[in-house]
Amino acid sequence: MNRRPVRLASLGAASALLATSGAVYAGATADAAAPAAGGLSPNGANLTKYTSQQLDWSAATCPKEVRTLGKAAARSQCTKVVAPKDYSDPSKGDISLMVTRTTGEQPAKNPRYVFTNPGGPGGPAARFSVLVSALSPLGKNETVIGVDPRGTGESTPVSCKPARSNVTDNRKLTDANVRELQAATKKMVDDCVAAHGDYLPYITTDNTARDQDLVRQLVGAKTIDYYGVSAGTWLGAHYATLFPQQVGRFVLDSNTAFTDSFQTSFGYQPMGFQRRFGGQFVPWAARHDSTYRLGSTPKDVQATFDKVRTAAGEGKLGVFTPNVIDNVMAQEMYSDKSFATAAKFLGFLDEAADGDRAALYQAFMLLQGGSDSYTDNRESTTFMATTCNDTDWSKDPNSYVAAARSTGPKFPLTGYHQVVNPCAYWPYKATNTKIDLSKAPKLMMVNTTVDPATPYEGAVKAHEASPNTVLLSVSDQGAHGAVLGSKNTCVTDAAYGFLTDGIALKQDSVCPGIPLPGDDKVYPVGPKVSGPRPDATQPPTKKPEEKKSPDLADALIKLLEKFVGDILGGPHK
Repeated sequence: MNRRPVRLASLGAASALLATSGAVYAGATADAAAPAAGGLSPNGANLTKYTSQQLDWSAATCPKEVRTLGKAAARSQCTKVVAPKDYSDPSKGDISLMVTRTTGEQPAKNPRYVFTNPGGPGGPAARFSVLVSALSPLGKNETVIGVDPRGTGESTPVSCKPARSNVTDNRKLTDANVRELQAATKKMVDDCVAAHGDYLPYITTDNTARDQDLVRQLVGAKTIDYYGVSAGTWLGAHYATLFPQQVGRFVLDSNTAFTDSFQTSFGYQPMGFQRRFGGQFVPWAARHDSTYRLGSTPKDVQATFDKVRTAAGEGKLGVFTPNVIDNVMAQEMYSDKSFATAAKFLGFLDEAADGDRAALYQAFMLLQGGSDSYTDNRESTTFMATTCNDTDWSKDPNSYVAAARSTGPKFPLTGYHQVVNPCAYWPYKATNTKIDLSKAPKLMMVNTTVDPATPYEGAVKAHEASPNTVLLSVSDQGAHGAVLGSKNTCVTDAAYGFLTDGIALKQDSVCPGIPLPGDDKVYPVGPKVSGPRPDATQPPTKKPEEKKSPDLADALIKLLEKFVGDILGGPHK
């Protein structure tokens, strides 16, 4: 198949994937005086040292990525906050937290504080908060706050070398391959614990929520609003459980099964990725065969993918092993816009499988570029520590092998990659905090029905277990992250109407999806949902001027893609 050269997209997260040959896992005045610590320490430890510190805000303190994010960057300042490693025992030492504050274009006299988190767990929030201000109506009047979670970003980091093995195709679960993967994973955990055992046990969502409340106290806010995506919904639910009286307007976008365990929540992913891939991407590529030439029917597109993966297993595609191809394709399922990248990627590898070495180079270059300020593994290490510390996981390594052998044939894109999990070897006791949102004001949940990373079924389960939530479903749509940067005005009017004006949904509601790129209509797929649209009285939200910037929109996509290095057993997004 011949294809004309296309302009290549930039994907900041992908170059790191190519290095892995085996399995991939998974100017203001001083703030108001802070109130005395109350509830910040689970056992009443004296935290006055932390709650009485003065914040020194400066643009120069911000990470360099923040200073390049358009007009919102000019309204952004940063500070470092000192926090205890252990809120129960401050004598165990301190850590620092990077905090970004972006004021509104027309700051309100008494602005609301909107805290943000992009997910992971392990995604830095400092940059994300600036994008939230730039790409949403929140940037007009509100003050948007980003706190890099402990362990990642510009907060005190932790970084461990990833597991390495020579297994390049997790679908080949021979006994020898399984032993090699298990040994590599155990060694990675053992080495990480030996190097950072004085910090790892304290990287929990509960402590990250306490860090957020410490910052709330220091900026003098009685309550906070919140916008969290993916694993940011897990953090939001924990904050609302620990500090219900400080909860303002919370929007949880693309929800984990936050009332259950992380093992249960991640257990939905193989089905979710396969549904997004087979139910949306494959038919979409077939409808656009004249552009991408992967096949004119879904069966033909699937055959092209299978051909490429087989060629990779035969060593014909260089660095693109079967595991890497699965990982890249799964990553591109997060965003509708990334469907084009996925199709180009497969097209180049299809030509490379037929002997075109130039196409192999084009496939490699397609995944280059973007911003990645961290050359270490702080994000993936924070992901591992948080997920393993938060809830119990099976300690039987062979239970994951059984799950992969059972789930893989049904959901092959990512199902086989459950074969190993570092939490099987994790030595620390999980916190197992029970989520209870009943004492907080009503929270708004938003979920697309074809979300690959936080599938709709998990969101519904969390919603049903939390009567104090209202769920906005987005039918026949699969983007992970339903609100920020969305062109679906039904969704954005409802979510921003709540965050900016306090207009809450009166009942569970449904927004229709919007067409995929290049399509002229919506094609039904996934769970069938019905219900009223959000209240007809909901006023349309005025989009900020910075919304028009393609550079900022692309920055958001790159940033969110960067946070999902967990795809084949790694973080939520």
